[in-house]
Amino acid sequence: MARRRYTPWSATNGLLFGMAAGVVLALAEVVLAVASGDNPMHPVRMSAGVLLGPSAFTAAVSDSTALLLGMGVHLMISAVVGLFYSVLDAFLPPDGRSRWEFQAAVGMLYGIFVWLVNFQFIGRGSYPWFLDVPQFPQIVVHAFFLGLPLASLFTAAERRRLLLDAAESTPAR
Repeated sequence: MARRRYTPWSATNGLLFGMAAGVVLALAEVVLAVASGDNPMHPVRMSAGVLLGPSAFTAAVSDSTALLLGMGVHLMISAVVGLFYSVLDAFLPPDGRSRWEFQAAVGMLYGIFVWLVNFQFIGRGSYPWFLDVPQFPQIVVHAFFLGLPLASLFTAAERRRLLLDAAESTPAR
């Protein structure tokens, strides 16, 4: 079995990759809302509701305010989700970190875990509007549009690191 290796870049990558995956998730949520006949601002207002409470869904909060607050909250949560994934990634076997299929499976399961925590535990207790949307599509969206992009970014970073390590260890002629 390969030796575990500390990756000093993983926390920074976790924050940045989490925000990138969060953008992908946000776009997927808007597409899902439109496809289900809902207002495209509904997912944004759901995120803004974390700060504003139920008033985020009223006319008292403009679309621009909801967009600014909703995306801010969403990206902050996504950055934290990415940071936690970087911790998980550090515990993965080194030979698995650079394999797309392994990371994809881990990432998708992680996306489902994020849905479970955010929607079923935190949402159920504090933000009941998270349960107003159909939950099965949310599981799928979190697996494919949060977990999978996050895992893909970490896999690409690990492969780049392996290439750099190989280039550094090759003696110059």
